[in-house]
Amino acid sequence: MPRENASPVSFRLSAEDRRLVEAVAAYRDQSLSDFVRSVVMEAAATMVRTTGRDEILRSLRESNRRLNREKLDLYERGVDHATPSR
Repeated sequence: MPRENASPVSFRLSAEDRRLVEAVAAYRDQSLSDFVRSVVMEAAATMVRTTGRDEILRSLRESNRRLNREKLDLYERGVDHATPSR
């Protein structure tokens, strides 16, 4: 992914959890960032495949009626990124 298209994500792990994730990343010969990115993207794509694009977007619209149209469009583009070609 080109660096200019990358957007940082930050989260906290306990020291023990971080050691586990680092160990598995090293086992897979990946950097911590590459490992976390691949696992998160795989999980998100699986969720879209198993739950369905339309169900995810319907649920977002219902639970977040206050979301503005721009935010909903961004969510839809994100879900479509993981959706197999229709």
